[in-house]
Amino acid sequence: MISHLFTGLTNLGSPSILLLLFFGMAIGMFVGMLPGLGVVLVLTLMLPFVYHMTVLQTVSMMLATQSGVYFAASITAIVLNSPGAPESFPTTLDGFPMAKRGEAGKALAISATSTWMGGWIACIIFVGLIQLAGPLATVFKPPEYMAIIILAIVLIAQTGNIPLSKVFISGLLGLMLSFVGSDPVTGVERFTMGMPTLYSGIGVVPFALGVFAITQMVKMYGSQKPVATFDQAQLGKGFHAQVRNGIAETFRKWHHVARSAIIATLLGLIPGIGGFTANFISYGVGQRVSKRRDEFGTGVPEGLMSAEGSSLSKEVGSIIPAVALGLPSGLGMVIFIAALTILGLEPGPTLLKGSPSLPYSMMWVMAIAGLLSCVLGLLLAPQLSRITGIKGPYMFPFIITMAVLGSFADVNTTMGIYLLVIFSILGVVVRDLGYSVAAAAIGLVLGGTFDDNVHLTYSLYGWNFVTKSPLADVFLLIAVYLVISAGRRWHKNKTELARQAAKHPLMEWLFDAVMALFSITYFIVGMGYPSQAGQIPVVIGILAAVASLYRLAIDFPAWLGSRRGNISDLSLESDSITPAREDGQDGTDENGTSPVSILTRMEHSSEPETKTDRRHQNFRELIGLLWFLGTAGASLVLGFKIGIPLLTFIYVMVNKDLKSIPKRTAFAIIATLVTGVLAFAFVQLFHLTFHGMI
Repeated sequence: MISHLFTGLTNLGSPSILLLLFFGMAIGMFVGMLPGLGVVLVLTLMLPFVYHMTVLQTVSMMLATQSGVYFAASITAIVLNSPGAPESFPTTLDGFPMAKRGEAGKALAISATSTWMGGWIACIIFVGLIQLAGPLATVFKPPEYMAIIILAIVLIAQTGNIPLSKVFISGLLGLMLSFVGSDPVTGVERFTMGMPTLYSGIGVVPFALGVFAITQMVKMYGSQKPVATFDQAQLGKGFHAQVRNGIAETFRKWHHVARSAIIATLLGLIPGIGGFTANFISYGVGQRVSKRRDEFGTGVPEGLMSAEGSSLSKEVGSIIPAVALGLPSGLGMVIFIAALTILGLEPGPTLLKGSPSLPYSMMWVMAIAGLLSCVLGLLLAPQLSRITGIKGPYMFPFIITMAVLGSFADVNTTMGIYLLVIFSILGVVVRDLGYSVAAAAIGLVLGGTFDDNVHLTYSLYGWNFVTKSPLADVFLLIAVYLVISAGRRWHKNKTELARQAAKHPLMEWLFDAVMALFSITYFIVGMGYPSQAGQIPVVIGILAAVASLYRLAIDFPAWLGSRRGNISDLSLESDSITPAREDGQDGTDENGTSPVSILTRMEHSSEPETKTDRRHQNFRELIGLLWFLGTAGASLVLGFKIGIPLLTFIYVMVNKDLKSIPKRTAFAIIATLVTGVLAFAFVQLFHLTFHGMI
């Protein structure tokens, strides 16, 4: 083992391999800084070049690209609340509130230190686990897959300060969307409405771009404010002092990082699940065991450490099932396995015996690239953090351009743009109403795997699986315990920690009604499919309908009460409460301030103080959404090379945020050139034949 470990490192010593390592790391950092672009897209673009590379060159470039993404993605998650990768969403929960209150430097330092520290801890675990790679295939069977997905969704429900019923509805919505497309068991096309472009299902990229990137840009456009002022960002000497404090605090509280790294590494071993789920589960466990559990989501360092300690570590863990079994833990590993196949390598026992030092080379690439990307990211952080001072209207055309191009590239048809539009509108609505986009995202990602393994579990074991799989029983018992304990805490505190009145009472019950109608329709359509294809979707549809009707029974009377000038007590529901501490207290401090009120003040600190200001912001958000829809429409009608730069020019010229005509004209020219070059390069790179409807 020791000889293979050092051989794996020395094999990376050639100039060409080191050059590709730095190149891949730089590309990964660039991709991570652009919300929504996605490492999978870049890795896919690298595949044609693999034919002309050696195995070590391919490993160096592709794994370094993956390693370079995560801290860079956390930069936009922290300063813009727009994660550069879907896995970085938990980072926004505490990183963005820290940036808003002037601790951007500290948050970035904690993120960088936690990322590389977690990655190196995972490398130590990797050295031990790679020896057990052979028996790995016998550990996880369908019951274990099914049980751990249930546990993952339950853990999502434990995070944040969102009503449990809303988290439940969000997760069910994600599951319903995941069942769109061909059923892998029977081959039946489900919920596709006869459109061939939906046969392959709904992609994560359009969903993530819509509910994360576009929604955040619409909010920033409406506020007309930067994420944080330069004083808040603590640039210059203050910024560097924050960085030093953040690094020191991470080392003092290293056990939060170590816990997340261990959890994420083990989850990375699970094919098809670990790559995306690890960040959410690590954050959820971190909240469960922390003494500051009620403060998670308000900007606590422990929350950020719990999220970022899993970022790189899960990728290190995912190497083992990739090389030992040929089974990917995430989308990135799917592309990596494809690259190995192109080079004639078949992952499995043959690869481990024929190239015993190769897995160690993979580990070293991730360790080196992960450390270098974090160090470079921190060195450049004072410059990168200046992005917090840019107002939303200035960033708008560039993020919109990347979102439209990225969605089309993911689906490779105009359906990608249509899905982006749908999820952008949905994202604006559900985030205003306080639903959990994280729960919806994990439901969408894991729904297909959950469906498959429920079928396999029932086919192989029936209901006897509970006696056949002790590990699955452990996962399910943990999930049941978490649900019961959460319900007890919410019931205990229902009179003292009632939820705040809804900002949009009318929109609340209208959304409930639409969701209930959608769920009932979904259930009815699912009943028409063969039993194997429709059984799970029907159950999910029923649960979603019941949950939506429950919300409707609460929100409709609340709306009626608001019209009479007072909010009825019916608006106070027990499942809307932030959990109490384990000591049984209600979570208030000595001044009578609860975590709910702290979070509420933080969430609303930048919001308008009067109804007139609120109406003005809502109107601007609507205008921002219309500008996005206009860009998407122009791309469909005129093509990317004409539609995107044309709408960019018009957008800037009619935008009054730049009051000076010369400045507005100069910015219009620059923005049009940049978006035009992006669109042109995109069309040429993908050899697109789509040039617009006219």
